Amino acid sequence: MTAHGGCRSCRSEALVEVMDLGLVPPSDAFPDADDPGPDPASGLRLVVCSACLLLQLGPTAPSAPETPIAVDSQTALDHARASVARLVEDEGIAPGARFAAYDSGHGCSWAPFLQEAGLEEADATGAGDVDVLVDVHHLMHDEDLDAVVGRHAARLAPGGVLVAEVFHGRPLVTRTLVDTIRHGHFTYLTLLAAEPLLARHGLVVTRAQEVPSYGGSLLLTARRASEDPVVDPGVAEVREGERRDGLADVAALQGFGTRGRVVARAFREHLEDLRDRGRTVAGYGAPSKAPVLLALARVDRDLLPFTCDLSPAKTGRRIAGTSVPIRSVDDLLAARPSDVVLLTWDLVDEVSAQLAARSAGTGWAPRIYVPLPEPREVSLPTWPGDRNALRQNAPHEQAP
Repeated sequence: MTAHGGCRSCRSEALVEVMDLGLVPPSDAFPDADDPGPDPASGLRLVVCSACLLLQLGPTAPSAPETPIAVDSQTALDHARASVARLVEDEGIAPGARFAAYDSGHGCSWAPFLQEAGLEEADATGAGDVDVLVDVHHLMHDEDLDAVVGRHAARLAPGGVLVAEVFHGRPLVTRTLVDTIRHGHFTYLTLLAAEPLLARHGLVVTRAQEVPSYGGSLLLTARRASEDPVVDPGVAEVREGERRDGLADVAALQGFGTRGRVVARAFREHLEDLRDRGRTVAGYGAPSKAPVLLALARVDRDLLPFTCDLSPAKTGRRIAGTSVPIRSVDDLLAARPSDVVLLTWDLVDEVSAQLAARSAGTGWAPRIYVPLPEPREVSLPTWPGDRNALRQNAPHEQAP
């Protein structure tokens, strides 16, 4: 697990398997389309620590190829801008405060928006105290969660605040977001697991908010317990919500594995049905979570002839572990498939509006299939965007 062994947070060896996804290629690998493979793959297992309730990957050592640069979605940019504005207001952060920003490396850093708010960026090497330390989906990329939280806590100046946005274990389990589990994402935090982790490093959670980014995230702020900070009532609400949904019950968590396989099977069966009825299909998006869903569902080019992506760096490559090529959005518009499978399902609102705008007047109006969290079909909104009609078709999706 880590150099210390055991749980990536509390070091306990009381780890219980939740789901074994089998051999899966690294999600950040995008081989050239003309590279026949086979691609390297490693075992992918989700386990839970029965001592501290942290959901995490079991032992794994996948390769770490360079990731083609992603294009920031407008949804993610809007979320970052709004989050920084709310942070500055809620925490009373004055211009001139020093900040350090850590992000996932997949794009959409909060740093530009923090600078726009008048904060000053500290030394990027990790030296020196800061008034605000922002970690946006970076924590889960470190194999040793306890160590990185310790480093963050040590950087806080007196009165400083730690802000962390993480994939939330609650929607992962309750909405069966199986493609969120991937190599390189070592931990999936809940508030129940975060509180004892932060307490070991002298911090207490002062705010907790569930946000819809990346299909369901948790936004936390923490301050030094020794400074007796005020704790927002929302912390208790999130904690109790997690308990109600079984996030403190190891046996309940194990049910996620069974449901995950049902979701993958439904995805494959939908594509088989489209093929058998002679309908044309293409994908939209080449996110890092796509290899997991396609591997679990055993989907390849015979069921999904190609997908497209806005990132020029991904064009001409393919989804790892498959022969599914990645093409440009222009290629999708030219192909005019009858059905589009949305692999970036967490951006259903934004992508549907984009496709509606770009296909307006062409007579092409594909059906959009959203595989997660609840498999369903939606229609393109009328352009100019009838977003209310789209939201009625997709009541559980909302853009951050």
